[in-house]
Amino acid sequence: MASLKGPRLQRRLVLDIGSSAVRVCELTKTKTGFQLTKYLQRELDLPPSTPEPDRAARVSEVLNDLLKEAKIRARKTVFGVPGQSVFTRTRALPPVPEHKVPQIVRYEIQQQIPFSLDQIALGYQVLARTEAGGYDVLMAAIKVDVVDKRLDIIKTAKRSVGIVDVCPIAAYNWLKTTGEFGAHGECVALIDLGASTTDIVIEREGQFRFTRSLNLGGNDITNAIGNTFSMSFEEAERLKRQRGFAPTGDTQRDGKGGEVIGQLLNRLVTEINRSFAYFRSQPGGGPVSRVVITGGGACLRNIVPYLQRQLNMEVRIAQPLAGLAIAPAAQAVNEHPEQAAVALGLALRNCGDVPISINLIPPRIIEGARRKQQYFYWAASLLTVLAIFATIIPDMQNKIVEVERHTNMARDVIGKYDPRLVDNPASACQYDDDLNIAKNYIKGIQDNIASIDTFYNRRRPWLQYLNALNDARQRDPVWFTRVFSTTLSVDDPTMAGRASGAFDDDDEDRARRPGLASAIQRRPMAGLAATGEETDVARILDSSGFPGITADQARGGFRGGGRLGSGRYSRDDDEEEDSGVSASVFVPQSAGTTGTAGAFGQMGRPGAIGPAGTVAPEDLDPMPLPNGLEIHGYAADEGVVLNYVERLKARDEFIEVYLDGRSVNPVPNTDLGQSFTVGLPAAVAGSPTVVTFVILVQVDGEPLKATEVGSTGFMSGAGSAGDFGGRRTGLRGGTSDGGRARRTTPAPRSTGGQGARRGDR
Repeated sequence: MASLKGPRLQRRLVLDIGSSAVRVCELTKTKTGFQLTKYLQRELDLPPSTPEPDRAARVSEVLNDLLKEAKIRARKTVFGVPGQSVFTRTRALPPVPEHKVPQIVRYEIQQQIPFSLDQIALGYQVLARTEAGGYDVLMAAIKVDVVDKRLDIIKTAKRSVGIVDVCPIAAYNWLKTTGEFGAHGECVALIDLGASTTDIVIEREGQFRFTRSLNLGGNDITNAIGNTFSMSFEEAERLKRQRGFAPTGDTQRDGKGGEVIGQLLNRLVTEINRSFAYFRSQPGGGPVSRVVITGGGACLRNIVPYLQRQLNMEVRIAQPLAGLAIAPAAQAVNEHPEQAAVALGLALRNCGDVPISINLIPPRIIEGARRKQQYFYWAASLLTVLAIFATIIPDMQNKIVEVERHTNMARDVIGKYDPRLVDNPASACQYDDDLNIAKNYIKGIQDNIASIDTFYNRRRPWLQYLNALNDARQRDPVWFTRVFSTTLSVDDPTMAGRASGAFDDDDEDRARRPGLASAIQRRPMAGLAATGEETDVARILDSSGFPGITADQARGGFRGGGRLGSGRYSRDDDEEEDSGVSASVFVPQSAGTTGTAGAFGQMGRPGAIGPAGTVAPEDLDPMPLPNGLEIHGYAADEGVVLNYVERLKARDEFIEVYLDGRSVNPVPNTDLGQSFTVGLPAAVAGSPTVVTFVILVQVDGEPLKATEVGSTGFMSGAGSAGDFGGRRTGLRGGTSDGGRARRTTPAPRSTGGQGARRGDR
């Protein structure tokens, strides 16, 4: 089943050791076909009864003479074994993975041959795939002892085995190549009439189907002639070749010799018909339509008409030399071309692929060859490793010398730097302290640079934002009154807690402002505005009204003073002190008041804790960076404001834009005064009313999610809605709706700066 694989077109010695002759040939492949370069044939001249040792000695003698004459130096040999010694079967295997085919073949052969697998040489070939997905397989097996007899002969010629083929299959391969089997749909039988056996090979529909060997051949005819006429085998063989012929059907003309030959040929025809009938009954079989004969028996006169008459079908002698170029050293093949089919088929194995490539090399030879290959590979690997070491060692020695030279140079340099490090590299260097000082100095510079980078990265391109605000107006009747940076944040989650935190802890002060606390604690949510339901939970967008100061810091700072300025602040209407709510416009009390003395005079430093209700600056949160802009202004009408907000949203400079819906209120143009109307656009100045607006623009961070848009302080600007006044309630009328606040409750309106200066009483 396995084979010793060699390169294609390899030169091998081709031997056809038959029962009556030995043939040696050499075949080469050309651009136009094949050329027979050498062909030699020698008769053995031995009767069939010759003992096997004498026959082997005679074959060895003839073989050595042929090799000397042919001058073929190839060591590997291709030879064939007789078909009668080989078990051959074609089987249809079930659909299985291809790697399981060898296992099934072994099993099938073991079921047919009464020998163990180590006593036989076997091979197989997949002929075709069946319609069911299985395999049509040709299986062949031979007893190792038969192959060994041939191996003993070639060993005497100092040759080794390369391929062990089967003689009838070799003849089929050659005649298949020359086209003797005709059209694809025919069923053709090849009958090789040999000296001791007759081999039958049948092809149907272009595929090898059947083979069988019959124990009848030319030697049986010779023995019958010798026994009838009391002649020796040599004399009977000579008589057969000179005057022998197949019966013509005329007894007077055939005579005694024709009768004797006819008896043997009738037996042969009977066996051939039985073989054809058996093939016809097999799956894939069919009636044979034509016969091609070859071998020494095909030289018998009148054999073709006789077989046609007996088999009742077309019979003709094969033409194995058709289309073959014959060199001068191979002209001997023309004497008996019908006997050359087996030798040419064996030689075809040296020239490439063949239709049936069975190789019956004994398993021990395959294993021995595999071990030799392994030994060769191991030896080659060892030699390669030795060659590598032989190359590396000198190179490594040179590298070692080079490394030592550089090491000595480094030692000299280190010795000049600090001699103590030459012998003790781990010891402290005299320059370590200087190095640490330099590292600390560099570290300080790096920290300073990092601080500068931090301040640089935290800068805001305010001019760019202002240009964006201005560009978005696009000549619309929009006028800014105030634009300043601010810190935007979201108060969460309850308003009640915020409202109570906006006042001092004394109940009397809280009682004086019931309207403010009530407005903060009871604020409708945007989502519940339609139903009138109220909730104490809201997320309100706060604007500190001053860069970096949050609402809580503003309230705490004005109570305690110190961080936001000296002294306490009160409203400009001289009302009583408001300790909880910061106003838009502040007027400091006169120096020397309680607040001033508490903040600076008594403590002597900013941030000291003053009278009750004040908070030290260190208790306040660090001031965050401004992340937005607060814009106050006028517009011709509410639609202009909304359009302006949408254009701001479309700008890449801004993260989010929030509109205080309650700040959009009509104001009579006459109330603005001449100082305001001079700079207004014509569309605004000529209108009887204008509207105010307050817009919060976020320029940094993630978008703030707020339920309402409001402010914790400094939301001063003229025309702010209602009692805006910088308090948390100043923008309480709207909710965020895509940057456009929706008004949920009616809101009182005020004009100009009056609303900004007025507080809740």
